[in-house]
Amino acid sequence: MLATGGAGFIGSRVVAKLLEHGYEVDVVDDFSTGDMDNLPTHPRLRVFRHDITDAGGLEDMVAGVEAVLHMAAIPTVPECEKNVKRAFEVNVKGVENIAKACVNTGVKRVVFFSSAAVYSASGVVGEESPVKPLSVYGYTKLVAEEMLRCLNEQKGIDTTVLRIFNVYGRLKLGKGSLGVVDQFIADALSTGCLKIYGDGEQVRDFIHVDDVAEAVLKAVEMAGRGHRVYNIGSGEGVSIAELAQLVQQTVGTRKINVIHLPSRPKDIKHSVADVSKAARELGFRPRLNLKTYVQQRAGG
Repeated sequence: MLATGGAGFIGSRVVAKLLEHGYEVDVVDDFSTGDMDNLPTHPRLRVFRHDITDAGGLEDMVAGVEAVLHMAAIPTVPECEKNVKRAFEVNVKGVENIAKACVNTGVKRVVFFSSAAVYSASGVVGEESPVKPLSVYGYTKLVAEEMLRCLNEQKGIDTTVLRIFNVYGRLKLGKGSLGVVDQFIADALSTGCLKIYGDGEQVRDFIHVDDVAEAVLKAVEMAGRGHRVYNIGSGEGVSIAELAQLVQQTVGTRKINVIHLPSRPKDIKHSVADVSKAARELGFRPRLNLKTYVQQRAGG
């Protein structure tokens, strides 16, 4: 198994899950946001420092692996809006490089980390909901999805797309940006000030990183299905204002101030996953609870 971006926040938890289940894993990461400290020392783990925008050497890395898990990306809307050129280099050209390497070396399966940002609809979205991204980030993910669909149709490589919703569960700050759950907890415990962009009525579907890792394992174990797309979320919506209130109530021992900043551009108002397809076809059901996590992290 080869995992690009495997030293990142989500990627490292996926790698740990695969190792627990007996897989040999090669990690390819440029360590721009990933961290070697995220990875265990393990006899079935090898790590390569490489930027996926450089096609040179990729064929040697993917040759002979059972599947490629492609997680490397510029992972947030603000980062992609700030540097559109780099976003396309990594999120689109990088996928093309991986796809070509798989074709040329006979790799039969690719599991791709996409995003809820591909959807244009507001509300509960299923895999058949309209896709018309509002952001550069979402657009790069959708272009990559289409490339992989064509890879399946033209080359017969099994391609699984996981549209990941809002992930939380970062146990240490490290490199890279924090999602809003972990950012709120970190800010509440340090500065006592929570920053909300807009009115706070934006609704999000929060899923723990360990549930994401479990979903990836199930996708890896599902073979021979052609091209498949799955939402990976909790299936439940929580507003940013409700999340802030939960953190405030949990910390309890000090006053927590909430300040409202201007709304972020390209921000979807309401985004919740219909996860019935993943439950039906992958047997995936999230186990971890947002409220319990906040109470453990912020209340301790």
